[in-house]
Amino acid sequence: MFSFDALCAQVFNGIQFGVLVALLATGLSLIFGMLGIINFAHGSLYMLGAYFVWSFVQLFDFPGNFWFGIIIAFFLMALMGIIIERGLLRRMYGQPEVYSILITFGLLLVIQQGVGLSYGTIPLPLPIPSILKGEVNLGLFEYPLYYIFTMGLGLVVIFAVWFFIERSSLGAVIRACAEDPEIASTLGVKTRNVYTLTFALGAALAGLGGTLHGPMIGGLQHTIGGEILLICFIVVVVGGMGSIRGALLAGVLMGVIRGIAGLFWAPASEFVLFAAMGVVLLFRPQGLLGRKMGV
Repeated sequence: MFSFDALCAQVFNGIQFGVLVALLATGLSLIFGMLGIINFAHGSLYMLGAYFVWSFVQLFDFPGNFWFGIIIAFFLMALMGIIIERGLLRRMYGQPEVYSILITFGLLLVIQQGVGLSYGTIPLPLPIPSILKGEVNLGLFEYPLYYIFTMGLGLVVIFAVWFFIERSSLGAVIRACAEDPEIASTLGVKTRNVYTLTFALGAALAGLGGTLHGPMIGGLQHTIGGEILLICFIVVVVGGMGSIRGALLAGVLMGVIRGIAGLFWAPASEFVLFAAMGVVLLFRPQGLLGRKMGV
C-alpha cells in the first residue's frame, strides 16, 4: 500500500518528466507545423546531445564543464539540424510524406548504430553537477534539487520559444511561412532559410532535452533516442500537431498519468499513455490545443 506522500512525489515526478518531454515535443511540433515533416531523427539528436556532454565532461576537467557542455551541445545540435535540413530534407519538399519519414527514420538508425559502435553498449553515467546535488524539502517529501532545476529551466525555455514564435517579428515570418509559403515568398521572404532556421531550432531543443535528461536515466545508451521518441510523438498528437502550448499541456498530463500508473503497476506506465491518447483523440481528433502553429 502506498502513502499520500508517495502519491504526491509521483505526481511531482510526472510533472518534471512531462516538462522535459514537452521540451522535446516543442521542437518536434515546430518542425511538423512549419515543414510538415514527421521527424523520426529527433530522438537521435536528443541522444547525441547527451553523449556530447558526457564526452565534454570526460575530456575537459574544470569547474563548470557540464554547463559549458550544455551550451556547446545546444548550438552543435542546431548546426546538425542545418546540415540535415539542407543536405537531406530540402530535397523532399513537395514530395509525398513517406519519403521524409523513411529518410528521418533511416537517419535515426544510422546515428543510433554509429554511436553504439563508437561508444559501446555499456551504459555511461553522466554525473549531476555538484552544485545541484542534494534534495530540497517540499513539506510532504524531499525532492532532488537537479530535478527541480531541470523542470524550471524546461518551462523557461518552452515559454521563450513560444514568445519567440508568437510575439517576435521573426516569429511572425515563421508563422506566415507555415500558413501560406507561396504568399510569403511573393512578399520577399526566403522561405527556404526560414525552414532551415525552424529545423535548427527544433534540433537544438532536442539536444537540450538530452543534455538535461542524461543525468537522470542511470546511464547513457545508444538506444535512448528511440525510447523517448515514442513518448514525444504521443505528447505531440495529444497536445495537437504544431501547438507549443499543447505540447506543454500534454507533456505534463501524460507525465502525471505515467507517474501515477507506475505507482500502482509499473509495467502499465507506458500502456496507459496509449490508452490516454486514444481517449483524447476519440473526443478531439485534432488534439487538446491543435492548430496549425503554436497558438
